[in-house]
Amino acid sequence: MFADAHAFSGPFQVCIVGAGPVGLAVALELSRLNIRTLLIDAGARRARRPRPNEAPFDVCEDQNHRGDRETLGTGLGGTSRRWGGKCVEFDDIDFAKRNHIGDGTWPITHGELSPFYERARVILSCDADIDEPSAIEPPGFFRSLERWTRVRDTAAANGKELHSSPHLTVVLNTRVHSIEFDPVAGTVRKLGVSYRAHFHFISAQYFVLACGGRGNARLLLNLQAEFPELFSGKEGPLGRFYMGHLAGEIAQVQFSSSEHALRYRFYKSANGTFVRRRFQPDAQLQSKLCVSNIAMWPQNRDMATAVPGDTTSSLGYVLKNMKANSGNRGRREQSIAPHLWNLARNPLKSIGSAANLFHKRVFLHEPHLFVPDPHHLYRLRYHAEQIPNRESKVSLSEARDRDGSLKLDVSFKYLTQDYQSTVLAHQALDLWLLRQGIGRLVFLGKTEDLERLVAMQAKDGYHQIGVTRMSANRRDGVVNADCRVHDIANLFVAGSSVFVTSGQANPTLPAVAMAVRLAHHIHRSLGSMVPATIFRARPATRILPPPSEIAQRRHD
Repeated sequence: MFADAHAFSGPFQVCIVGAGPVGLAVALELSRLNIRTLLIDAGARRARRPRPNEAPFDVCEDQNHRGDRETLGTGLGGTSRRWGGKCVEFDDIDFAKRNHIGDGTWPITHGELSPFYERARVILSCDADIDEPSAIEPPGFFRSLERWTRVRDTAAANGKELHSSPHLTVVLNTRVHSIEFDPVAGTVRKLGVSYRAHFHFISAQYFVLACGGRGNARLLLNLQAEFPELFSGKEGPLGRFYMGHLAGEIAQVQFSSSEHALRYRFYKSANGTFVRRRFQPDAQLQSKLCVSNIAMWPQNRDMATAVPGDTTSSLGYVLKNMKANSGNRGRREQSIAPHLWNLARNPLKSIGSAANLFHKRVFLHEPHLFVPDPHHLYRLRYHAEQIPNRESKVSLSEARDRDGSLKLDVSFKYLTQDYQSTVLAHQALDLWLLRQGIGRLVFLGKTEDLERLVAMQAKDGYHQIGVTRMSANRRDGVVNADCRVHDIANLFVAGSSVFVTSGQANPTLPAVAMAVRLAHHIHRSLGSMVPATIFRARPATRILPPPSEIAQRRHD
């Protein structure tokens, strides 16, 4: 049920900060296990992008990192209101020790996460589906599956349960401004929050941070500023190993026949989930070539060039540009003219294309329109793992937000090895396609220019992986195998920020599965709290102003 600040005094066993897909997953699963749960979020019922004066971080190296308005969303459902909807599992190799990946040792196996994918798919409205039987594929590459949600907004997909659960209380418009930590007991006593310009304190037996990778790191870094010995000190792992993915195109794939090409278009499973097949190097090839994990799939050719008679592509291109330019009055896209002429020359075919496009996007909700090409030539999109890098990090800046908390500086860095690995995987796929008679790759530049092309397209900030990474000990990470903060007995972190490696997958499905796993761990742990790694933590000279001072500032 939804409530206001009066609910803060209620007896809660668990308090969760953040109502995005991950926070919702923890809350929904705990409520199903009859745990009295409070879910809070800084935003409203309709999630939105942050306004300029609300930016919680400052990007130092924006050539690799997207801005906060593109990568953040506060409110019920978080960024799920505008994400693509891809649901992809991690692979076993992502959890294995790989010497060429570097600092990437998980304290758990993929087998410990896999049982929770089924429940995660239910929460995300994406059911599992088995690909049709096929002949044994030759070694090197295999055909992996990418599934998509039916309802992208996670809050909307679970709206009935959010409103009716007797064990779940949701309070929005609530900003966390302090974590009250007891250094002797090694526990969080309460959270200091503001609700509509009034300050309150929330008590619970357990607390879960699920406010995105940078949000989680920022709260813990502010706590570390007050207690410098937490999280192995300033040079410890907190805020480091910031990862996302590499995405882009450096080649086209030309299939040898239409049959091969059409195997990689979207199809709808019996349970209503859209599925797409992709090329992915198997574990043996990755180890042999020392490449990171990557997935590649065909997309429509570049539609900027009008092809006579191809009214579907022309119509799709015109509609895309109209949507993109709707907010830019006076701006004209010159390349639209040939497409409009193509549509005008083929009126009956254009009407048929419009009906087909309307049916696919409005009635079937197909994620992307796949237009067969007469030459079987398609762009090849890739989504590649980013190698863990200790110097890619977030850290506290000197600027403060309106509640007095220190904001973040972001230094997001790729390695040359990331670019080399992506090119090498494409070259291996080209050779494999030729050997199997499936087709070939047509690269978009000379071999010596491909790494530069990968680097030019490498930009993330959406996935926020690694900054509170999981580890077997407090020296190497922030949380343990159960997502509990090493140094604090009743504080947990949920989301992709606990991941040790990024894999090839969009992190949403694995992060929600990890959240469901965390909920079951908390359920088992209630009443038998496991002590943290207790050490004598000495508070620093107070950096954060006390709540009374913050309240006075806002009043002034």
